[in-house]
Amino acid sequence: MRQLSVLFCLLLLDHSLRGQSPVAPTTLPEAAAREQLATQPEPVYPPIAKAARIQGDVVLSIVVDEQGQIVSEKVVSGPAMLQQAALDAAKKLQFNPFSVNNKPIRIATTLTIPFQTDKPGEGPSAEQEKAAQAWFPLSDKCRSALTTQNAKESLDYCKQALDMSLKAGDLTSSDQLGMMLSYQYYGHALLLTGVRSHEALEQENHAIEEAKKCLKDTDEEYAMPFFWRAMVEGSIGQGQSALADFKIAEETHRRAIAHLPDMKVTYSKTLAVILRYHAALLEMMGKSDEAIKLRAEADSL
Repeated sequence: MRQLSVLFCLLLLDHSLRGQSPVAPTTLPEAAAREQLATQPEPVYPPIAKAARIQGDVVLSIVVDEQGQIVSEKVVSGPAMLQQAALDAAKKLQFNPFSVNNKPIRIATTLTIPFQTDKPGEGPSAEQEKAAQAWFPLSDKCRSALTTQNAKESLDYCKQALDMSLKAGDLTSSDQLGMMLSYQYYGHALLLTGVRSHEALEQENHAIEEAKKCLKDTDEEYAMPFFWRAMVEGSIGQGQSALADFKIAEETHRRAIAHLPDMKVTYSKTLAVILRYHAALLEMMGKSDEAIKLRAEADSL
């Protein structure tokens, strides 16, 4: 019956083919076109959209050629943050060829790509969704204040971002990553005051706990809370602990570079910064020979 429904729709279109250009696509309803889908890989959910729990349908207008390949796709409607992912997913689809009276044809149709973060009846409350949406602009302001080393604004915005992250919860790995960053940034802000380093250490400890939940030791992001905890530990005289965390951050970067060679240039720049801070601490601890080796490695990157 499924194949008959496709055939019926195509036969109804046979008359419209006459007199048209051989390359002109013939419009087909989506339901009938879907009967001819040969492959249908899942779309890749954009992490930032998933973290914000943006969901819904993206509707595309597509043209499928005589071989069943999509040769044109454009967005008709859908959430902006999901549109590119839907277009990317459409490019991976393959249809069985369409034909009328054994004559291959092009067809034009719509295609709906659904994105849903939660199962029906599950998911966050309205308050959690509101907090997740609020987190993004606050996190941006937090990072900007840290970049300019504005201690007052850093404390304010980074604490607000952390509060929103905690309200949103950690239902997904994306949530956990956002929470990790929030703890990490608030730790930076506390360290920036120069007098709240012990509180900063507590925040960086929380950041590492979240990193272990959602990241692997081949992820560059996994290295950063260890680096920042090392910076805090160095500022409060916990030299040996700081050295251990610097090593974890460096080893993670090396694994990340091996895992993603295309990111070597970017990751190497960050690794060089970590090596120089590590070398500075070694110098302060009277370990000049080790410091020289690390600086040489940093200079080679």
